[in-house]
Amino acid sequence: MKHMRLSVHSARASYYKGGAERYILNLCTHLTDLNVDVSLVTCDAPEKSEWFKEFIKNFKGKIFLIRSKELDKKFKKFKEATKPWYWDKESILFSKATNNFYEKSGFTDISYHYTVDCLGLPKNKKIHLHLHGLPDKKRLIENKGIKIPHQIIAVSKYVRNGWKKLHNIKKKIYVVYNAINLEDLLYNRKKIYDTLYFGRLIKIKGVDTLIKSILLLQKKGVNINCTIIGDGPEKENLIRLAQKNNLKNIKFLGRICDKKLFDIISKSKISIFPSYKREGIMATLLEAAKFKSVIISSDSCSNKEFVKDKKNGLIFKSKDPKDLANKIERIIDNEYLRTRLSKNAFRYLKNFSWKKQAEKVYNIYKSIS
Repeated sequence: MKHMRLSVHSARASYYKGGAERYILNLCTHLTDLNVDVSLVTCDAPEKSEWFKEFIKNFKGKIFLIRSKELDKKFKKFKEATKPWYWDKESILFSKATNNFYEKSGFTDISYHYTVDCLGLPKNKKIHLHLHGLPDKKRLIENKGIKIPHQIIAVSKYVRNGWKKLHNIKKKIYVVYNAINLEDLLYNRKKIYDTLYFGRLIKIKGVDTLIKSILLLQKKGVNINCTIIGDGPEKENLIRLAQKNNLKNIKFLGRICDKKLFDIISKSKISIFPSYKREGIMATLLEAAKFKSVIISSDSCSNKEFVKDKKNGLIFKSKDPKDLANKIERIIDNEYLRTRLSKNAFRYLKNFSWKKQAEKVYNIYKSIS
């Protein structure tokens, strides 16, 4: 078998803090632990994320930072983008910027993490595409891109089945779940926070359902605190919703560093995941399990592929604040139930370790290399 030289290609990995970007950096790290010849090819963005700065310190492979004046000009728009056509434009510009680089490189394989990236296909490379979520609708540009890779890997069955149906894909799509690092654990902390949401503040995350559930509980005389961590285009709407209903027990902390975030998760009784579409197995959900914060998730997306109702968490009906309120009330003061659920979720995490998932990804890659 020809020696694999792998490029993990992502414009946004150097600056954006999202689930796919965290996945990409972890994948690079753990593939090098398997002695794979891995390089990260990413944009030399004007700003670098906290994650990427830490990655640079520890990564054993090579990092190629590609600079582009066109990308720099539009950097702010790309960083704040929530619509796919902005990501398409960024992908196309980054592919254009990497054309000469790939012509001179000796890579045998390229790992892509956005479908439109495949349209900038360098010659004579094996292409592996990872699907991190599910689009809202069929788009022509993605329909073209999805036909190009030699292999496709989805982060959940929900994502795999959604793409297959949306684009009538006949070829095999492998499923390798998202993963988490299990070292440096912080748990058995005193639980001083009642309910917690952490993640991006966009519509599909369903954070308004959480706020409405807190209102319903307050009307019943059940007063609990709720902490919301993250940023995004829905932030101001959510703050107004809380203020309109005089919910002074809801605090918005914005975006915070990982160290502070993990400390808060470990001190929270319940972490809530109200997403109602598009999501794969979320890294945030795995982090809640890691730090022994009980999971309450919606019955949508990929959540049920990790959360087993009443065994390692609770499931509520998507977009149903009344059902969510009932689940919160049931568990908030039941320490025995919370301990049982959190312990079971923590034990289940062994199936989602980066060591195991990276090995699965590598075995899929090399099956055609």
